Amino acid sequence: MMEALREIHEVHDNSITVHLPINFSKQVEVIVLPVEEKLAMATTEDPWAEVHKIREQLERSGRTFSDSVELIREDRGW
Repeated sequence: MMEALREIHEVHDNSITVHLPINFSKQVEVIVLPVEEKLAMATTEDPWAEVHKIREQLERSGRTFSDSVELIREDRGW
C-alpha cells in the first residue's frame, strides 16, 4: 500500500521541516513544488461561491428546477 503525505509549509531561511507520522515508511521520496498563488487563494475563498452563482442564474431564468429523486425514478420508469 502506498502512503502519501501532502502538506503546505512556509519556507524559512530556504528550508522546511516535515514531521512524519510515527509508523511512516523508513525511506521516502521528496518532491518540492511551489504553491501556485491561485491555489493559495482558493483555500481562503468560499468553496461554495461558484455553486451559489450557478443557482442564482438558474433562479433568475424563471424556470423551476427540482432536486426530486422521485422525478428521476418516473423518468427512468423505476
